[in-house]
Amino acid sequence: MKSLRKTAVIVGGLFIIALVFDIIGRGIYEPIIKAPDFLDITYPNKLKVIVGILFEFICAPAILLIPIVLFPIFRKVNESLALGYVGFRALEGILFIYMVINSLSIISLSQSYLNDTVINTSYLITLGHSIHSQLEWTTLIYIIVFTLGALMFYSLLFRSKLLPRFISIWGLIAASILLVFAVLGMLYVIPVANAMMYGGSLIALNEITLSIWLIIKGFNQPPIIPESK
Repeated sequence: MKSLRKTAVIVGGLFIIALVFDIIGRGIYEPIIKAPDFLDITYPNKLKVIVGILFEFICAPAILLIPIVLFPIFRKVNESLALGYVGFRALEGILFIYMVINSLSIISLSQSYLNDTVINTSYLITLGHSIHSQLEWTTLIYIIVFTLGALMFYSLLFRSKLLPRFISIWGLIAASILLVFAVLGMLYVIPVANAMMYGGSLIALNEITLSIWLIIKGFNQPPIIPESK
């Protein structure tokens, strides 16, 4: 029971790190690299951009560690789902790092734009918009990977009864809504920013609730449901 309590606190802390540092990091650098004049302002504000991205980069280890810490517990519920959750979280971490590196590349592009001749300006502007487009599509793919992993996570929580069922159901609904918004974004029905804002708010609130519950109350203690044969 002490081990389970320790696991709950660690997982709750990792969720908070992943969520809070992501929000802080994006809040610092995204208004710069996504501004209409991003090529003019990114390099002069490079320190602010780098600090924001470093804040966000802290999320990557937390994303990868959550399923690893939970795997010994989840494998007793359903080993296939537990492995799937680990796999999707790993893919999520890879996509996350790729987006961070792409965001950093805008600093160098902005420097070249400010120092280059007029001849190459149009090319650099096109390249900058191309990087933005890559980031948008990678973000949508990231959301889909995240939501599929989240559906596995909340399904395992629901089956195991380790947390109150309302948290698991809330998570399943929120992840499903976010998945729908991501698909709509890929079909150009809604902007990517709206998909993140409207679809992500519900699951972000769920993760905050889940984290606080884990840290304060920990896991419930009923026998974990074995995987059906």
